[in-house]
Amino acid sequence: MEYAMFLGCTIPLKLPHFEKAFRQIASILDVKLKEMEGVSCCPEPVAMQSLNIDTWMALGARNLSIAEKMGLDVLTICSGCYETLKTVSVLLEEDREYLEKINGILKKINHRYTGKTKVYHFVELFTEPEWLDKIKSLVVKPLDDLNLAVHYGCHLVRPSKIMRFDHPERPEKIDIILETLGAKTIDFANKLECCGYCARLQDEIGEKLVEDKMTELCELEEDVDALIAVCPACVTQYDRKEKIISRRTGKDLDIPVLYLPEMMAVALGIELEDLNLKNRSVKPTKLIEKLTT
Repeated sequence: MEYAMFLGCTIPLKLPHFEKAFRQIASILDVKLKEMEGVSCCPEPVAMQSLNIDTWMALGARNLSIAEKMGLDVLTICSGCYETLKTVSVLLEEDREYLEKINGILKKINHRYTGKTKVYHFVELFTEPEWLDKIKSLVVKPLDDLNLAVHYGCHLVRPSKIMRFDHPERPEKIDIILETLGAKTIDFANKLECCGYCARLQDEIGEKLVEDKMTELCELEEDVDALIAVCPACVTQYDRKEKIISRRTGKDLDIPVLYLPEMMAVALGIELEDLNLKNRSVKPTKLIEKLTT
């Protein structure tokens, strides 16, 4: 299987260890990735869409047209990129008149999008039955001793009429992957709450969302070894704000936040020394101890 890999902006620029972890698991799973030359920001699904929908759609369609010229479907490793590109592809498929309007814009820069390219998030791809079977067969180091909480975020499964691959109120795909790796996933009340990253103009709102979720996880009867997410913005928000909130409130919030491909890489046999698990504000010291004993 070969896909046009859409990296987005945040991961290659700020979190290259996430990209490395994904490329490692893709290699093990024999997922062939082809680089998309000349792509731009997806563009991100909040601010640009709010400012000018035509610009947002045209930029997204331009990126999709590059994959279309390559003759490949798109694979994303960022939830924001996934929402943007999936939304653009679905809306332009449903509204052919609007597609022609967008192509009128793209014509000025010698691009055209016809709607042949499909967009996948790696969670969507890897939870197809044949991929789950393959992942299970390749597990080298089962995550049997780990209790993991999952954060789905806002962009991965909603709006459900666009995303169409998991239940918007009871998502389970990330849990399924982690359980296939041998881990135990934990249900908790704030599981589907937003991380608050986009509330940067009112930072107290975002910090309250982080505080509520991390406080609940720290107070559960079972010790939580890590919070697992698939969106770079969500990982960054929880990791950085957790320390800030701990200093401000005196609460001992110490749950590390990891990107799902990092945990997949561990289970599929990548040595811990090859992963930058300590490259975050809350060091996963206890988690690493469990993985090495």
